[in-house]
Amino acid sequence: MKLNAKKIALIAVLAAITFLATLVHVPTGASSYFNLSEAVVYASALLFGRLVGGLAGGLGAALADILLGFALPWAPISFLVKGLEGFIVGSLARLPWKHRLLGDVVSILAAFPIMVGGYVLSAGLIYGWPAAYVEFVTDLVQCATGLAIALPMVYGLRRARIAQSW
Repeated sequence: MKLNAKKIALIAVLAAITFLATLVHVPTGASSYFNLSEAVVYASALLFGRLVGGLAGGLGAALADILLGFALPWAPISFLVKGLEGFIVGSLARLPWKHRLLGDVVSILAAFPIMVGGYVLSAGLIYGWPAAYVEFVTDLVQCATGLAIALPMVYGLRRARIAQSW
């Protein structure tokens, strides 16, 4: 995939939206952090592919961590986890699925272990393993919420032919 000025601008805009979605969070009272970034990561990857989904997700989430005061160790972790998450969704969604909806759902579900595993392992190593249990539940709900928001949004945008020129 070519990385031209138009694609760089798209990545920047989607990273900014991911950044904002990461700031919209629900405090859990524990070490975990529930937010809406998954919806944007999944939608970006489904609509524009693995490069855009991966970079927009990774950059947007990492920048939010920096602004929120979690630069170390969370910003690099978020960059890797969200970036890989978007890359996987975007890669799998491009396979020749017989049914597009099934392909989109499977692509998103395949990213669940990356996000949940990455943050649970990180929380366990940083805060201790009891925190990892809370992280697991929070992240699983966050992934499911992201799927529930992203799919209708993507299908609406596809129907409106928003992403076709990219």
